Amino acid sequence: MKNIWKKVEKSKTTYIALISIVLVFIMPILFKMFHLGRTNRIIWLFFIINILFAGFIGWFSREYGLSFYNLVIFPVIFVISVFIKYGRYGYFLAGIYLVLSILIYYLFEKEK
Repeated sequence: MKNIWKKVEKSKTTYIALISIVLVFIMPILFKMFHLGRTNRIIWLFFIINILFAGFIGWFSREYGLSFYNLVIFPVIFVISVFIKYGRYGYFLAGIYLVLSILIYYLFEKEK
């Protein structure tokens, strides 16, 4: 069990997936617990926090030389949560997150 945790600990992809799960599944629950309305959740969580995280994923993947598929992890997890809980607008947001991650990924391309 310890060896498995060591492998997981070294994987930056696992960190991206875990943070994505926290943002997508746990943060909306926290917003409800603190009685923040639907409008606040949509504005702060879906537009501000998630867009910043999507940009961070693009930069992080480029900075640490991670493969391109790491950019897809967050939007896919978001689509799963939208399919379970939210309205159709979420599918468009997943596309925005993916495009933003790709743009940031290529924006920080290292010159050779």
